[in-house]
Amino acid sequence: MAEKAFERFLFESFQEGIFLRELRLSEKEVSRLKKLYPAAEIKPTSTGGAVLRKSWYEVNLDPEALKRKTYDSVVQENFRLKKEIEKLKNHHQENKPSS
Repeated sequence: MAEKAFERFLFESFQEGIFLRELRLSEKEVSRLKKLYPAAEIKPTSTGGAVLRKSWYEVNLDPEALKRKTYDSVVQENFRLKKEIEKLKNHHQENKPSS
């Protein structure tokens, strides 16, 4: 993946305050990621596929964020997730075929 395309991929992967993701990366992409984000934690989660030579990695761009996370932010995330689950339930019920 070209440098600009890779940077765009990272930007899109970590937008909206997301700092922890599992990504499928090549060794070259991992090296680029380390150069762009030297403080990032990058942990392999699986071995690579022979065809594309890519492996899955857990990428944390802000490892200190977990230490800073407050009770209020956990409550807000919990509320957001509950709303999302409700939306999915409603969507599923609306699209359920009638018997």
